[in-house]
Amino acid sequence: MEITILGSGTSIPSTKRSSPSILVNIDNEKILLDTGPGSLRQLKKTNTELNQIDTIIYSHFHIDHISDMLPFIFSSKYDYENPRTADLKIIGPLGLIKLYKNLINTHGNQVIPDKFIINWLESGESSFRFEKYLIKTCNVVHTDNSIAVKITDMIGRSVVYSGDTDYCNEIIELAKGCDLLILECSFPDNLKTIGHLTPSEAGEIASKASAKKLLLTHFYPQCEFTDILTPVKDCYNGKVFAAEDLLEISI
Repeated sequence: MEITILGSGTSIPSTKRSSPSILVNIDNEKILLDTGPGSLRQLKKTNTELNQIDTIIYSHFHIDHISDMLPFIFSSKYDYENPRTADLKIIGPLGLIKLYKNLINTHGNQVIPDKFIINWLESGESSFRFEKYLIKTCNVVHTDNSIAVKITDMIGRSVVYSGDTDYCNEIIELAKGCDLLILECSFPDNLKTIGHLTPSEAGEIASKASAKKLLLTHFYPQCEFTDILTPVKDCYNGKVFAAEDLLEISI
C-alpha cells in the first residue's frame, strides 16, 4: 500500500501546501481521499491520470475538501486523449447524493457522465468490501455528517484518515492497531479550535489507538511557526511525522 499526500494544507491559500487530498494505491487500485481545490493538478504531478482512479471518498462537504469533485467529473467526461470508460465509485457521508443532484440542477449535463457510471455510496457507520480492499467508516465530531475512513488491504495493512475532526472516541476505535494513522492537526495547542485537533490531542488519539505510525496534516498557517511534533511525542511513543505536499509513504 502506497500513500501520497497531494495536499497537506487547508482552505487558506498557500504556496507551500495545497488543500486536502490523499492518493492511496493498493496493487494499482487507486483511491482518492477528499479532493480540495488544486487536487487534480497535484494528482497530475504523480503521473496519475483521472481514469486511473477507482474510488473517491469524501470525509465531509466543506469546500476545502470537496471542491474538485465536479472538476473531476467534468474533466473525466471531456478528456478526449484519455477518456474515462470505467465506472467510478464515490463514497461520502449522508447527503452526498442530494448534494450531487443539487449540483446537477446548477450545472446540467456537463457534470453527468455519458461514457461511464458513477456509483454513489452514502456512509456513516458503514463497511464496504471490494476486490482488493475493505473500507470502513465512522462518524466523527466536526459537522453533522463528517466521517473518518479506514482502508485495509487483503493482507491486513491499514491506513486511517480522520478527515476534519475534534477529539472523539470514534476515531480512536476506528484506528485501533492501524499501520498508519493520518490525523488532521489544524492548530497548535495554545490555539485550540472547536471541531479540530491540536498536536497533543492527535498524540493522545494515536496512543490510545496503538497506531504504529502517525502522520499529521491539514495545517493552518499558525502551525508553520510552531513546534507541533514535541507535544505529540510527549504522549505518543510511535513514529510521528508532519505531512508535506507530495510526500510518499509505503506501508
